[in-house]
Amino acid sequence: MIKVVLTADRNGIRSVKISGHSQSADKGEDLICAAVSAIAFGTCNALYELGSDAKCKVGDNRIDITECGDDELTQTILKTAVIQLKTVEEGNTQFLNIKENGGVKP
Repeated sequence: MIKVVLTADRNGIRSVKISGHSQSADKGEDLICAAVSAIAFGTCNALYELGSDAKCKVGDNRIDITECGDDELTQTILKTAVIQLKTVEEGNTQFLNIKENGGVKP
């Protein structure tokens, strides 16, 4: 299962941590993993290309987006990513789980 952990406070999203593998299909044919990877890498690229100070760290079956500021650009990019991830989660809850920490929904 792919696990997404969102941490937010009253000022916005502070981190997005994505880990795991959906196991919804054979390697190379897994559309859930492909969708989540595309969202995560697109988010990291947008943050970098548009000048956000947020940090993206890519590891084995893991992408961590941290040090997210409360500036409008960063928060808009992150909120867009969360909407996209939640769209993938709908109907695929056996393969993707999103957990929200911090008591504030992004």
